[in-house]
Amino acid sequence: MHLIGRRWEQLKLLGDYLGLCRSGALKELSKRFSVADLQQMANGVHKGFLKTLIEFASQHVYHCDLCTQRGFICQICQQHDIIFPFEFDTTVRCAECKTIFHQSCQAVVKKGCPHCARRRKYQEQNVFA
Repeated sequence: MHLIGRRWEQLKLLGDYLGLCRSGALKELSKRFSVADLQQMANGVHKGFLKTLIEFASQHVYHCDLCTQRGFICQICQQHDIIFPFEFDTTVRCAECKTIFHQSCQAVVKKGCPHCARRRKYQEQNVFA
């Protein structure tokens, strides 16, 4: 995926967090960034602006008690650091169940998604029980 496509995908995922946040993050966003800015960005004029928008939104998510509660714990290493689906440089997302893992953990396991494996095992147990 090219850089602009990656950033649009990150912004979409961040928008999912901001859209559900009751803190007023979207109102704050609208104060900082005008509709004209967003339109120019959509037309490819403000490529750097897209990065600024992502940085603003991600900083909100990282520091908001409401948004961080919607983060994930890596199902492989079980570390307590919260990970998010928009962290493309450090996380990977299962295409099937959408569970988020550290890239380094997924690279070590290499046998697929443990969440999907547990789900399949549970389904098999229920079929043969």
